[in-house]
Amino acid sequence: MNSVQFGHEGTQQDLVNAVDWVFSKISQDPRSMILTTMPALAWQDTPEEMERPGPALWYWLAGVTRFNLTPESILQAQIPMLAQVQGTAVITVSSETAGLEEPPLVENLSKDVLVGIYNTHTGETYSLTDGTDRLTGKQGGVVLVAKEVQRQLAEKHAIRVALSDKVHDARYATSYLESEKTVRQLVANNPSMITMLDIHRDAGRSRENCLVEVKGKKTAPILIIVGSDARLPFPNWKQNYQFACKLADKLDQLYPGLCLGVRVKEGRYNQFLHPGAILVEVGSDNNSLEEAKTSAVMLADALAEIIKEELKKRDGQDQTKPALKEPSAKETNEGSEDKIEKSV
Repeated sequence: MNSVQFGHEGTQQDLVNAVDWVFSKISQDPRSMILTTMPALAWQDTPEEMERPGPALWYWLAGVTRFNLTPESILQAQIPMLAQVQGTAVITVSSETAGLEEPPLVENLSKDVLVGIYNTHTGETYSLTDGTDRLTGKQGGVVLVAKEVQRQLAEKHAIRVALSDKVHDARYATSYLESEKTVRQLVANNPSMITMLDIHRDAGRSRENCLVEVKGKKTAPILIIVGSDARLPFPNWKQNYQFACKLADKLDQLYPGLCLGVRVKEGRYNQFLHPGAILVEVGSDNNSLEEAKTSAVMLADALAEIIKEELKKRDGQDQTKPALKEPSAKETNEGSEDKIEKSV
């Protein structure tokens, strides 16, 4: 600032004070600045990263500068030759996956699709496997975790699953608007669905806090997120919350220590479109893909138990309904005559 010449000392000092004030506000609450400069975000489902100060400022700067702030892109900007190199090498961390047995093929429990799975932040991935925490415009590790849940439910538990691996976060700030289209399609095409899972991974945890011990083995933790009506109307959000709590309780019964519980947040996360829709964070950015897939197997086991319980309830409700009266031959003939007369 001292290198800039101003005609009046007061003008220079006023500018310095203004810049100091702006930076102090950014450091205190960058999310407020983001929502002020991009008002639409305040009225829609915003990505979880936008709700934390550090990542929020990071993505805001990326949007303002139109610059990709991933380490790979920064290096390519500084060393242009790197941009011509195809297939960047990744760091691979091998991990034992004991217990990931091939599930036996069994007959479907229901002819209907009972579970929907998708990823709003398709590019989220696991840095210990991919060397980065996000693959922009591509399918990251969370998609492979989603497919592992689908595989276990279908092959081991005979539960039909509809899975979408469509990329929704090519433009990160509008990722929930894009995934809403997928959710609406899944709901419309599968009216018998009991639950929908939007599978993510957490971020910002140390390596130590990215692991939980389950039956003597270290694996990635699971956290369930449920939206509320804090920002927008969502009158039935407690139905989603109750389903999330059932799943968390089942995880605690089957695999104590795996689930970190259920957290209620302000965004709706498209859960208003289905009463069994929940957001599931499998591991964090400092986990490996194999750790997350191990947890995905356990998630599928618990979810299968909940699904079977819900099917029993449905069967019980069907049995309590009064049986439909079979029409007599006379009634059938009369009905046929009526139809013929009307058609004439």
